[in-house]
Amino acid sequence: MRSLLHFLYRYKAFVVFMLLELASITLICNRERYQAFPSFVIGRILSFISEVRNYPLLKEENAKLLHENAVLRKRLLQTEGPMDELHANAPVQFDCIPARVINNSIVSSKNYLTLNKGAMHGIAPGMGVMSAKGIVGSVKAVSDHFSTVTSLLHTSVQVSAELLGPEVAVLGTVRWPGTDPFRAQMLYVPRHVKVEIGDAVVTSGYNATFFAGAVIGHVKQVVLRKEAPFYDIELVLTTDFSALQHVYVVNNTLKQEKNTLEQQTRKFYE
Repeated sequence: MRSLLHFLYRYKAFVVFMLLELASITLICNRERYQAFPSFVIGRILSFISEVRNYPLLKEENAKLLHENAVLRKRLLQTEGPMDELHANAPVQFDCIPARVINNSIVSSKNYLTLNKGAMHGIAPGMGVMSAKGIVGSVKAVSDHFSTVTSLLHTSVQVSAELLGPEVAVLGTVRWPGTDPFRAQMLYVPRHVKVEIGDAVVTSGYNATFFAGAVIGHVKQVVLRKEAPFYDIELVLTTDFSALQHVYVVNNTLKQEKNTLEQQTRKFYE
């Protein structure tokens, strides 16, 4: 679609000429029948030209809105929790870097994305990636100007999640089974927990890639097999990977500190 609009924009004068020629020939052949045709055609042509001319401006406006949304998301993350003097002096843990998706796959069992931002923009491997509607994946590799992202639609990816049930929240793991790009599974939800269709599933915050409460999906189907210890839960993902254009890269500024402390703790008990 973008290539078509770019082509039409470059050759708009020729396109307009041909359309007007076609309109003139039609009017000559059907003069009495189409007396109101000229204004209609000219109006449609002018409207089309206006849309083509405004397309580059629309891209610029989208970039501005993406940046503004990233700033607002960062402020929202900063204001979570009680705003006492202790929290006011605490370091900012999460930052959001806006980026555009320039390559995306959803048909493989191990899907990746490419973003138009890289190391020069503050992006590093391991950072979480989100859309406006939910999580997307995590940064795999970076160059100066680009980065690749391991998509949630990757059979090796597992995300620590929390199911917000009607009575109690319970931890589990979200995994994509490798088939439908709009569906995922939630594993390890015990049978004694009450689960209902429509329950939200969010990130738990146990993994430093994402902050707690980032939306993943909603319960679509629940099956409890006889004597099985866990439910079989199917989710509808909130992120539409087939239409993904803009994302936010989440930088957890305290991730390294947390990981280092946990590694030291594991060594202490080994």
